[in-house]
Amino acid sequence: MTMSIDTRKIVAEIEEEVRRKRATGELPADFERELDSVFARYAPVGALDLHFDQLLEKIDASTLDTIAPLESSRPLVPQLKLVVRKAIGWYVRYIANQLSATMAGLSRALRLLGNRVDVLEANAPRLAADAALVNVAGDLSVWYDLVVAETKSVTGRVLHAECGTGGVVAHLVEAGIDAYGVDPDDDVVLEAGARSIDVRATDVTDHLRVLDPGSLGAIILSGCVDRLGLGAQVALADLASVKLAVGGRLLVLGTDPSAWGRAQSTVAADLAPGRPLHPETWVALLERRGFGDTSVHDGPAGEQLNPVPAKSAGAAAMNANIAMLNRTLFRPSAYAVVATRTH
Repeated sequence: MTMSIDTRKIVAEIEEEVRRKRATGELPADFERELDSVFARYAPVGALDLHFDQLLEKIDASTLDTIAPLESSRPLVPQLKLVVRKAIGWYVRYIANQLSATMAGLSRALRLLGNRVDVLEANAPRLAADAALVNVAGDLSVWYDLVVAETKSVTGRVLHAECGTGGVVAHLVEAGIDAYGVDPDDDVVLEAGARSIDVRATDVTDHLRVLDPGSLGAIILSGCVDRLGLGAQVALADLASVKLAVGGRLLVLGTDPSAWGRAQSTVAADLAPGRPLHPETWVALLERRGFGDTSVHDGPAGEQLNPVPAKSAGAAAMNANIAMLNRTLFRPSAYAVVATRTH
């Protein structure tokens, strides 16, 4: 017969007893500080929740004790231990010196590495602080027919990330497709839940990592592909290639980089942790990761230069130049890349 111990209950009881003794004065504050100091001195490094610099300081302060204790409850054992300690003391000290030199070198190397990481972190985009400056919300209703056509024949669930209030998910479900969504914004998830749409409050990368390989029939990416940095975008492509079943579809609903730049303020664009990729870049990334049958679909055209009347002098040449300017300067603001995991 085995007996399970509820460690959480025991910890809670200890904490309650400590609070009671503090309130009655049985446990003075200076006594607690003395206990903390003793514990920090003698506890193993892994038993303490310390910061990087504190851990290095504890490692530097650690010493190898070459004087083995002699105490024993058995007669003659202390004398035997003393003889052994004297006999091999020189050897133990030699090994201890070598280990101490190695530990000092490793500590120095870790400090140098820590300084370099600090520099990298100081220059890296601060996602939590600056992501809110970038508005990546877009009208995804223009893609309703496309996502249904591309996902109705897949085997497995369809995931939409980031799905916002779940408009695409609701449209897929109405079409008889088993779909759900994830979004990191708790407010929009609550709004979707009020409409009985299956949307979960989580980051798309964290969600994909816990899924089984080949468990999804299709993945729709929007929002995050406009905001994330290049490394995170490539990581999404890697995860999609693993989590999609063979024959599954990946749809990237992105914003054209030029349109994204026009839609953001100068401050928001400069402080953004990332920016959208061109559809050609997504095609290249996906084809290198086992995707095939890739296609690019342009969204609705935005504002463009109007052609001159055909009856005007030189209208043909002028309209050809205007068309070239429209293709170069006024590309559709959105696009969809569709790819199939072939192997």
